[in-house]
Amino acid sequence: MKKALFVMLGASLSASPVWAQTPESDVQQTLRDYEQRLEQLEKQQFTNTLNDAGDRIRINGFLSAGMSRAEVDTTSGSASYIDGASDKWSHDSLTRAGVQFNAKLSDRAEAVVQLFASGDDEFNAELQWAYLDYQVSDSVSVKAGRIVAPFYMHSQYIDVGYAYPWASLPAEVYQLAPVKTMEAIEASWRFTTGPVSHRLSGFWGSSTVDGGERVANAQFQADDLSGLNFTSHWRNWTARAAYSAADVSVSQDDLAAAGVPPILGLSFDEVYTYFAGVGLQYDNGSWFFSAEKARLDFGNWYPSSESGYVTLGKYLGKWMPMVTWAEVTPRDLDNSLPAALNNSLAEQQKSWTGGLRYSLSDSIALKGEVSYYYDFSDSDVTTSGFFVTDGGELEDDHATVVRLSADLVF
Repeated sequence: MKKALFVMLGASLSASPVWAQTPESDVQQTLRDYEQRLEQLEKQQFTNTLNDAGDRIRINGFLSAGMSRAEVDTTSGSASYIDGASDKWSHDSLTRAGVQFNAKLSDRAEAVVQLFASGDDEFNAELQWAYLDYQVSDSVSVKAGRIVAPFYMHSQYIDVGYAYPWASLPAEVYQLAPVKTMEAIEASWRFTTGPVSHRLSGFWGSSTVDGGERVANAQFQADDLSGLNFTSHWRNWTARAAYSAADVSVSQDDLAAAGVPPILGLSFDEVYTYFAGVGLQYDNGSWFFSAEKARLDFGNWYPSSESGYVTLGKYLGKWMPMVTWAEVTPRDLDNSLPAALNNSLAEQQKSWTGGLRYSLSDSIALKGEVSYYYDFSDSDVTTSGFFVTDGGELEDDHATVVRLSADLVF
């Protein structure tokens, strides 16, 4: 375009009687002046475009780099924990990163996209969030697309290790229904009652949930996934209650891979399944307390589960020692099924975790923790808890996992 402009300008100059009498050097100088002016205009336009984009688009992200190791004895073969910790130091399970883009479309509309990659998936980047958020009013908003599945107190930042004190969130609760995202529409309402602020939200959509290695990565398809979440904040306290339900299906091939013999004639087709959870948290900058309780109930022969944890931590300057107790227990076992099937599908364990967090800066935290797991079996079931074995059973009714991590946000 600039070249064409100079050609036209040169043609007009050469055709003009006035310019015909102007020395050639003066004409070239005038052309250079015009070129400089055009470059300044283009630069100004480019700068304005960048400034506009900077005002409209916000970019932030997070990174966690860690390693873990499990000490667990088996009668044969080896075992690993549900979060990837095995008998050798592994960097995959605790290493992950994400970048989030928030684009302001108008005074009320915003587009949000988050790219995420983790060592568990060989660092293949995926589109974890992609949704439109529209502010209907000062207190009501609606979002639609791929959004967070709000099952737990820390669901909104489940992969952002810097946002919570644990090196790894208590699996007894957060692996009960390991769903992080869903394709859905969600409406939320923020309001206050006196000094207490509240947020009530409802959603409807669907999600495909990977059951994990314990069930050979069987895919649980949740359709008509809907629910309500209610969160209240008062001073340093946060309380939360959630309920969701869906029609869940698992293919026959996935059931067979998970250890359900086809000869039993069992199916898993549009089974009404619900998840219920409550949580309470206190954080005044001196003490930290958090507790959650959850239940996952299948309306068929598949064992249901109930779980919970309690954490207490103390801020000591940049240091924060903490201790966590957690458990998961099976519910509603179908005694008409073979005991071996209930043993392989039921989830049972207890744990104690001692941890230490150090705030290296306002955006970097170093963490270390040791978890002791026990009570995998009782008179009703014999399980391996959240440990995955590749052959024999656990030799002892206990195991240990060590985790170290560095978490940052930017």
